[in-house]
Amino acid sequence: MTTLKSQIETALQMWAARAGMTAGELLFAVFLVFAFTSGVQAHLMPTVFPITQVTTDFLLLGICVPLLVFVFARQRDARLWTWVGVTYVGTFGIEAAGVATGRIFGEYTYGPTMWIQWLNVPLVIALNWAMLILATNQIAARWLRQPWAVALAAAVLIAGYDYFIEPVAIRLDYWTWAAVEVPLQNYVAWAVVAFVFSWPLQYFRIRYESPLLLVYAVAQLAFFIALNALLV
Repeated sequence: MTTLKSQIETALQMWAARAGMTAGELLFAVFLVFAFTSGVQAHLMPTVFPITQVTTDFLLLGICVPLLVFVFARQRDARLWTWVGVTYVGTFGIEAAGVATGRIFGEYTYGPTMWIQWLNVPLVIALNWAMLILATNQIAARWLRQPWAVALAAAVLIAGYDYFIEPVAIRLDYWTWAAVEVPLQNYVAWAVVAFVFSWPLQYFRIRYESPLLLVYAVAQLAFFIALNALLV
């Protein structure tokens, strides 16, 4: 038993090293892929789908919080917590103002799928904002160096990301729009909000890089693309 355990640990460490991760990061990366892959299946199964409608908040929380902890553990930059706090409060406030006035993203309302809400905005939505901004900044920073350029590219990426989110989010009653079509204003607002919170991340050179952010972004995007093809 001890030999088998040591062999498994050795293999795990070897695979993690090849992926540029720690063993814990690799296991969480596998969990991310499993979570989003099984999520696609769960949304397509009539017997399971009702459960997903009441657990979405907890599933997102169970993904975003450990992911953030892993990111911090790799970089150990205390400024990251300040950025996350400001970004959470800022994006939540923008969402609340957007829902109340319809003047930021367009006229929309959140449905009951993400049911833990305050001011008619799901509490977890701002945390997902923060993680997506981190992920798109990391992608942009692979090719660009100037802070403004990285922030701008991340803003464009996140607006494009939302293009794949919208049809599924509407179908699953995450949120609904007053208009028949998603307004162009929404994508512009997504980009502006992402730029506003990406800029300090880049300007102050806050350390946030983690291979898990890329896994998270790709796995979540694959989740929405798959449901776009199979559900909408």
